[in-house]
Amino acid sequence: MPRDLPLFPLELVLVPGEPLPLHIFEPRYQELLDRCVDNDEPFVLVLQDEEGMREIGCTAEITDVLERFPDGRANIITMGREVVRLERVHDEHSYRSAIVTPVEDEPAEAPEAVQAAALAAFAGLADELPEQTPDLPEPGPGLSYQLIARIDLGHDAKQDLLEDRDEERRLGAVTGLLDEIRRGLVLTRETQERARKNGRVRTPEELAAELGLD
Repeated sequence: MPRDLPLFPLELVLVPGEPLPLHIFEPRYQELLDRCVDNDEPFVLVLQDEEGMREIGCTAEITDVLERFPDGRANIITMGREVVRLERVHDEHSYRSAIVTPVEDEPAEAPEAVQAAALAAFAGLADELPEQTPDLPEPGPGLSYQLIARIDLGHDAKQDLLEDRDEERRLGAVTGLLDEIRRGLVLTRETQERARKNGRVRTPEELAAELGLD
């Protein structure tokens, strides 16, 4: 069902299930915060950069107002909830709002084998980041977003995934990104260790072939 929700354009991308802390300081967004808190409604975080504002964003539920300062500034915690399309943007307030409609995945859940491959790729990456120990999400609908929320991707790649309505295709893309990140970490670590031991450094292509990372 279409809803009229306030917009928070930023040069970042939020996905369902992703926590996001924000510092609210501009007066127009202080007004937005008051509206959302008073009416118990989310706002829509949407990517805006030099290419303009996108048509697909994600609703952000305010889960906690950590601190509110006398001048109206605030530190809040939000959680990504639902992917929406901006149907019509309007400027009735100091901040922008939009009529938005939810967008659905088709299919909503990827086959078990595709999910297992993605989870294995995530576990492999987690092994390379022992100091961070990211938790492994449960399989099910929207697994791709649960994985995206746990890794650091550029906003362009993240927006492409947010806009893709095929969970199986999206999960396959995430698996490829996870493998690529892990490959880079392994090559960097091996290069540093070998340089420290004997001063000899092989090319990334040679090292990848030796380690079976092609």
